[in-house]
Amino acid sequence: MDKCFEWWGVTLTGDQKTVKALSELMDINKALFENLYKVQADTIEEFVNKLYEQVPAYEKKFLKYVNEQLPNLKRYLQVELPYNPKLISSIEYEIYISSAEIDCEYPFDARGCIITFFQRVPEIIDLYKEGLSALQINLV
Repeated sequence: MDKCFEWWGVTLTGDQKTVKALSELMDINKALFENLYKVQADTIEEFVNKLYEQVPAYEKKFLKYVNEQLPNLKRYLQVELPYNPKLISSIEYEIYISSAEIDCEYPFDARGCIITFFQRVPEIIDLYKEGLSALQINLV
């Protein structure tokens, strides 16, 4: 299994192009975490637990958010990813935005990219599901 998938605790399946794009976005967000805090761990849960003991109170709020949102993110990632040009385009846009912050020169912006990742991935996947449901209804 891919190291990034192990770190996030998920396995992506489905269309290779979509999996590759989402995997790249996950890699970027893993790098954002590691570059922002200069800490490494085998899993995101271990990462958050290590940090929680070391960071100031305002950072603990961010880590609490990550911990609360992680189960939701993992659930959304456990779908068969389709080949869908709009889905891939949405993921590629997130890659473009997030990769610009990978050096974490502006920590506030890097945190914003991570929060956006936790928000946008479920939204993007929901849009795909809604589109698929509408298509299935139209076919009936």
